[in-house]
Amino acid sequence: MKNGINRVIREGAEKESRRGAIKTVPKKIDGLCSLDRNETTYFLDSTTLVHAVDRSAKYHEECLGVINKAAKGEINAATSLETLEETLFILSKPTSPSTAIRVIHDYLKMTKIKKYEMKLATFEYTLEIMEITPLKRPKDAINVATMLEHNIPKIVSEDEEYEKVNLIQRVHPKDL
Repeated sequence: MKNGINRVIREGAEKESRRGAIKTVPKKIDGLCSLDRNETTYFLDSTTLVHAVDRSAKYHEECLGVINKAAKGEINAATSLETLEETLFILSKPTSPSTAIRVIHDYLKMTKIKKYEMKLATFEYTLEIMEITPLKRPKDAINVATMLEHNIPKIVSEDEEYEKVNLIQRVHPKDL
């Protein structure tokens, strides 16, 4: 699996290098991987998870629709425990901690949504992604590393930062 992620990162780094965004491609990246799949899996970003429960969010209905489709298995979806932790943190501010915890418990109960744990290798890929792409927020880089590790080509997010990275494709919730 490490070789597969390395190839995807290398290819992305080479694209970034051609654009002039980076100067070098890390030497330790090699191997092969294909993100082509018959059935696309979508990674759910914290913006989608938060806005699905925040009725005041601009794309609340669209995000809620994505979560409902994922929960029913109408689309293949995954997220990470790190993304759920970020969602818990974000929701704890405008609501009570008990409400935020209840929401996270509900997401954990949605068995059709895969939840991935971060491994040491994921964190190492995160650092490489931050070094070779314009993506500088650790949480976003962790999401990309998790996606590459599990061959997930698309992220459902309102966050345009993901468009700076040629390693994955961002899908806005209104477009799904």
